[in-house]
Amino acid sequence: MPNFLFMEKLNFFRNFLCAICLMSASCLYAHGSLSKRIKEKTIEIGKHPKNAILYFERGFLYQQHEEFNKAIKDYLKSEKLGNSSNLLNYRKAQSYFKKNKFKQALEASKVYLKKDSVDVKINKLHAQILIQLKDYQEALKYYGYFINNTIDINPDDVIEYSQIYLALNSNDYPKALEVIQSGLNKLGKNTFALQLQKLEYLEASLKIEEAIEQYNYFILSTDRREFWYYNKAKYLFDNKRVEGSKIALQQAKTAIVLLNEKFRNTLAIKKLQNEINTLENKLSNEN
Repeated sequence: MPNFLFMEKLNFFRNFLCAICLMSASCLYAHGSLSKRIKEKTIEIGKHPKNAILYFERGFLYQQHEEFNKAIKDYLKSEKLGNSSNLLNYRKAQSYFKKNKFKQALEASKVYLKKDSVDVKINKLHAQILIQLKDYQEALKYYGYFINNTIDINPDDVIEYSQIYLALNSNDYPKALEVIQSGLNKLGKNTFALQLQKLEYLEASLKIEEAIEQYNYFILSTDRREFWYYNKAKYLFDNKRVEGSKIALQQAKTAIVLLNEKFRNTLAIKKLQNEINTLENKLSNEN
């Protein structure tokens, strides 16, 4: 079963951005605002304890506040008081999913699907639940519907869909690559996350020549090429392409020399230079 995550390079950028968001005043304000609204909604419920909609509304506030157990409790109370809206089923499924209660999430999503099977968002959520329950064949059907019918597809969706094929067959890289290419056709050839995932699949499937071309794509697509030259050199070395590795390594060194002095003195570049020296020593031992 593949790991349902982006490769390490992409995770670095994502985690960095998340850290910035979590530290930002806007995020702190949002949670503070939710707490205030929850208190206000609780006062309303105290005045109207049999109002199903108030429980539903507070449940969603709890859900946004990532208090999923409280959200579920309010959704169930709302349901008991007569709320039979399909949106309630969707939010129940979401909250159960976030709490890793996948069987309960599946039941809620099934109820939604019985009422509305063409809604793309429930098809995606249903598929994600099935993935966690390791029912990959069924997940493929629902995720495929979502991918083929949604308007606002994003790279994460494409990658997750490709990984279902690998969960079914760990060697089915041709199909996984086909999905990635389809995503590139829809979202644009310079969609970084998809190109990065494509490189990972090419390497894993031992398509050496195509992987080298993919490294060349990244080299030509950025002004900061030293990192990609080095990674190409390392990949070539790992695949016994010694002469090609030497050329790429020299290109990495040249790219560093051409950097502004401010960039050359950063910790990242110094670390890269150490890695280049290590690889250079390994290459010299190949002679």
